[in-house]
Amino acid sequence: MVSSSTRPLATEKHRSQTVKLAHIARRPAIWLGALMIIGLGLRLWFLSVNQIDPRFSAADDGDYYLRALQFAVTSEYQDNSWLVRPPGHIFFFAALLRIGLIFGDPAIGIALIRVAQVVMSLALIPLGYDLARRLFDRRTGFIFALILTVWLPMVELPALILSEPLFFYMLVTHVWMLVRWRDDRRAGWLIGAGITLALAALARSPGLYGALFAALVIVVIAWQSATQRRFQRIVTALVTFSLPFILTIAPWTIRNYLLYQDIILVDSLGPVNLWIAMSDAVHEGRGEGEAKGILLAVPQAERQRFVSAELRRIAQTEPERFVRNFWSHFQHIWKAQFIEDFLVKASFFTRPLREVWLLGIVGDLIWLAFTLAAPVAFCLRWRDGAFRLLALGWIGYTCLMVMLIHVELRYLLPIWFWLALYGAAAIAHSSHWLRRPGWPVLAGLAVSCGLAVLIFSYCNYPQIMRNGLAREQAWIAAQQALARNDVVATEQALRAMLSADPDFADGQVEFARWLLTQGRYDEAWQVIGDYQTHRGNLVRGALARAQGDMETAAVYLRDTEERAGEDVQRLAWAWLKPSPITALTLGNDLDLGYLHGFAFGERAGEVTFRWLQGQGMIRLPLPEPLAGDEILMLRLAAPEPTPLTVIIAEQHYNLTVTPGDWRVYRLPLPAQAHGLQEVTIELRAPTFLPFQRYPGNPDARPLSVMVQRISIR
Repeated sequence: MVSSSTRPLATEKHRSQTVKLAHIARRPAIWLGALMIIGLGLRLWFLSVNQIDPRFSAADDGDYYLRALQFAVTSEYQDNSWLVRPPGHIFFFAALLRIGLIFGDPAIGIALIRVAQVVMSLALIPLGYDLARRLFDRRTGFIFALILTVWLPMVELPALILSEPLFFYMLVTHVWMLVRWRDDRRAGWLIGAGITLALAALARSPGLYGALFAALVIVVIAWQSATQRRFQRIVTALVTFSLPFILTIAPWTIRNYLLYQDIILVDSLGPVNLWIAMSDAVHEGRGEGEAKGILLAVPQAERQRFVSAELRRIAQTEPERFVRNFWSHFQHIWKAQFIEDFLVKASFFTRPLREVWLLGIVGDLIWLAFTLAAPVAFCLRWRDGAFRLLALGWIGYTCLMVMLIHVELRYLLPIWFWLALYGAAAIAHSSHWLRRPGWPVLAGLAVSCGLAVLIFSYCNYPQIMRNGLAREQAWIAAQQALARNDVVATEQALRAMLSADPDFADGQVEFARWLLTQGRYDEAWQVIGDYQTHRGNLVRGALARAQGDMETAAVYLRDTEERAGEDVQRLAWAWLKPSPITALTLGNDLDLGYLHGFAFGERAGEVTFRWLQGQGMIRLPLPEPLAGDEILMLRLAAPEPTPLTVIIAEQHYNLTVTPGDWRVYRLPLPAQAHGLQEVTIELRAPTFLPFQRYPGNPDARPLSVMVQRISIR
């Protein structure tokens, strides 16, 4: 029994511990550290399910990767083949790819790029907190930091080998430095604001227009804070900001002038994309392809002058073209993006939307909350002062840009940055302004109501979600039926999936792939439809190959492997069950599904082959089980003596591939392979980078030996 004299001591000790814990809980560093740990976990999880790889892409990420890799290898920068693009992210990527090359593999460089972008993304959490705290208060800072931590576009952004991660980080840092300058008037912050905005502009040229908005803010702040010599203070502040901005961009602008004899401050992307959107070809329904073809016929040095002249002609003769898509594009800005991507679009385009659906739905709710709350904050009086002008400038410019050209989520990041910031402020103080709704609050709520009408009238969200839920439930049922090998239930579930969403191209591909495995080729062609996706073309190629149309199959499979944006060899290995063979010829565009771990197919005269890239697998599904006396034959070549390990049924064989012409190497199949009807052969060999070994060779792929044919006799 505890005596009464000890009870006050225990109570006092408990009270002291409670106060201490409460004091720790109030420390921002603790909460920000926790948010950064959560953010790191979410980003690593997203990277673990992400299949997009720029090495296999024909889109922007593939272009950036190839040009950065070329710069890392040769130290020679080359512009994109049809326009001058911003260089900042290329330099950034090239530096990290160069480190990967030192370790023998560009893939290491890609991983380093993503690591660096994850670090930048996590750094935005405390940076965003401090920005919102200084503009509003600590509560707003925590809410804004939470948005930066868990909102899906922020989680996905570091995985993208695109210009936006660098651009967005520099933009937020630029705004934060402007706020720091407002608070303590140190010139260093203003210099930093100029440099970071210039770096943002060198990643994406809209940063150039951000300089105008920043200059306006600087003028207003300098005017309001000075009681005398206002003009001098304004000029000094503008010079302090603009000089480092100009000096950072000037070398690139000078390079463009010397190369093209034209004033191209950062890129020709804006004028070119605007001309394509306004061109006669697009206006008359012939498509962007024809417009790009016209542009490619014009020398690179003359393209900006060409499109500028064309835009002037259109403005003089048909100015209505510039506004024809204004309303439809404006509507397209204000949509629930994840629901659009997951349940409305015909394809996931390799993005891991099913794996992240819960975070995506939560992200759309977060977006809806801060978007509808932000107008109230814009109408209230805060400590933000002139920064409201900066926010409205960025929002207005970004809306105008996408209304003129086209809408993509990554182009809208400046809008969501500012709406999230002001939305966080409105949410943080919702209990206050809801209790005392004055005219500013009512004005903000009126704008919010208008936005709500715009958002919810974009499409029938309840119906879309009902259909989407039915589609996904049917897909899950199909996977379960496949796992238990229930053919009837699988077909019923796949048909139910397409019944719920008939335009879902990825669902058509999955159904067609299953019909392919059942040997129902004609039905598969009917199911797969005409919508072109890279995974769809993989199945089309496999169907054509199964039906003996090798020419059509080669076209589909080649295009898929080179343009899919993911490792199609691994995808085909998992997806396809190719026909039985006893010999496989590599590099003829018909070998997908039989191998992975190899470079793209190549041709030397009449001989096709693939380079092994360190470690690869080949499988031979045989017409008959092995009798026990077969021999594995490998037709190989190498530029110099190369040790090769061949593993069959856990049996290791070591041989040396000698340099020179093609040679056939024979290996007896091990006894443990007897009776197998599918033989899997693993190949391992050390790699080299051709550009490091052979002067003048720009090839930076990790290569080992050339494999032309593999067979069993």
